Amino acid sequence: MSVDCSLCKGYVCREGRTDSPTENCPMHADFPVFEDLYYSDELIDNAYRAALVEAEGYCEWTRLREIAEYSKKLGIERIGVGHCDDMVREAHLTAKYLESQKLSPMLPPTASDCDPIEQVEFFAQNETQANVIAGMCVAHEALFISASKTPVISLVARDVRLQHNPVAALYTSGSYSRTRLFEDRFVADWAPPKGNGLGALRTAAADPAAAGPIDANRLQESMAFARCLGARQIGISFCTGFQQEARLLAGVLRGNGFEVSSVCCKTGAVPKIKIGITDSEQVRPGETEMICNPLAQAELLNRDSVQLVLSLGQCVGHEASTLASLKSPAVCIVAKDRVLAHNTVAALYAFEGQATRGSSANSL
Repeated sequence: MSVDCSLCKGYVCREGRTDSPTENCPMHADFPVFEDLYYSDELIDNAYRAALVEAEGYCEWTRLREIAEYSKKLGIERIGVGHCDDMVREAHLTAKYLESQKLSPMLPPTASDCDPIEQVEFFAQNETQANVIAGMCVAHEALFISASKTPVISLVARDVRLQHNPVAALYTSGSYSRTRLFEDRFVADWAPPKGNGLGALRTAAADPAAAGPIDANRLQESMAFARCLGARQIGISFCTGFQQEARLLAGVLRGNGFEVSSVCCKTGAVPKIKIGITDSEQVRPGETEMICNPLAQAELLNRDSVQLVLSLGQCVGHEASTLASLKSPAVCIVAKDRVLAHNTVAALYAFEGQATRGSSANSL
């Protein structure tokens, strides 16, 4: 049976109760061993610094600032800013903000604005140390993430229908968005599975149907792309704070004929002390906290042989680690921002206003 943390009611992993996993919990079986996953000092250091960013900025920093702080903690300076050609404004604002934080962002040449492979190649030639996605359609984002050899971080999950706040589709999946989300559930002409390689992704992305219906929201677009890719088994990699949203997402996917595997970030119930986090460095000092375990999330989804992964509300560093460890293509369905109700693009527009007034960007 496929793993499905979205249905867990006990918060077993988050509370560290490894002795009482719920039915069908992956911890009942051959769970990935921490030492096997985090086998190097570099991997442990990445996990440590990602946890520091989470704790220091918890409910205080926008995702935009989290990206800057995470980059600084890892010594990342050269950052590629990938985007589709209708997100030029947002991409340029992202670059300007990163510059204000003493980082060195790089934008792709205009000719490659809507060619994700050319963008990745351009960034590789210029030796970027990480790449940020400042708004791409689903198909292009899947291509960009699969092609990038450096860590990829999502900033803006492009959703023209919902003003780049795609989580709204989940919150209204039983009301306003219901008809839109389920209108293609009886589609019979699924494409045959195309595989995980860049060639297969290019073929699926080139299909006009990959964009979904006219004026589709991001969730519709993701399902349309999955059908063009021939992907019936969908993985969801989600933050424990997004369990409600993960249940809604799984319900929409199953209602459209997909099979679903979902994995929570706290899976494995590994105490933060394992990666060197002290009590004062936790989100809630005085309590026993579990690490976010992105490498285990990726491993469990790999074991389930999912054909496409949707990243749902993962922290900046944790999402980057999950994406880098998956064997299947992936896209971000919702970029988490606790300050802005997950409407990450709002920070860019706020920065634009502050820059116009000559104000400091440190409040973002």
